[in-house]
Amino acid sequence: MSIKDIWNRVFNTTTQGEIKEFDKLESDQKDMIRGVVELSDTTVKEVMVPRIDTVFLSVDMDHDELLEKIAESGHSRFPVYKDTIDNVIGILYVKDLLRTLVKHETINIPTIVRKPFFVPESKRIDDLLRDMRRKRVHIAVAVDEYGGVSGIVCMEDIIEEIVGDIQDEFDNEREDILQIGEGVYLCDARLNLEDLAEELKLDLPVEDFDTLGGFVFDLFGKIPVKYEKVSYGGHDFIIQDMEGHKINTVKIVLKRSPAE
Repeated sequence: MSIKDIWNRVFNTTTQGEIKEFDKLESDQKDMIRGVVELSDTTVKEVMVPRIDTVFLSVDMDHDELLEKIAESGHSRFPVYKDTIDNVIGILYVKDLLRTLVKHETINIPTIVRKPFFVPESKRIDDLLRDMRRKRVHIAVAVDEYGGVSGIVCMEDIIEEIVGDIQDEFDNEREDILQIGEGVYLCDARLNLEDLAEELKLDLPVEDFDTLGGFVFDLFGKIPVKYEKVSYGGHDFIIQDMEGHKINTVKIVLKRSPAE
């Protein structure tokens, strides 16, 4: 997107003077403006926390299990389900739970959860942002075309599209790409495949896959196991860590050039 396109999208007009003013902005300010503009081109599915990475709470959890899971996650809001994850009955705010505990009242999850806000995963996030502000909610449950829960999207996810990643005190500092040797890298499976290809100068099918994990899963053609290896373009992709059927970390061993 050109500077002229950005200015037109924001202000519906462009002059050479305005373009020069945009040029004078710091790079992070330019990125923020681009982020605002691109909200209308971005869907919930692109920014949501996918179902497999979402921490859900069961309405039938006992109190100790409930508190332990909340403490482990470090989140402040949780979707609560009954019987199946596709049946989300509410959103638990930790501050609401704390009020109950402070009053020494019996924890009755169905009575303290807030009404869930469901949105289609195809919804544009600029529209979602307006809806969330109007309804004064900070979290929405994304559903697919069949009505199944596909993930959650928080106000923070939308803000990060504008200003970049927000690191809070509960976020673990994580390296998406960690070099551990000559031509050897440990990579988070959630890493955007296009970002990986650009960083490591690899020719990868970035148009076909969003994440490294999805790409590697397709290469295997089955559910892989830990330390299993598959090759692409002469490079080795090794499953380094898994959680159930979910790939967490992939080790990439780059093909050595003939000169090496």
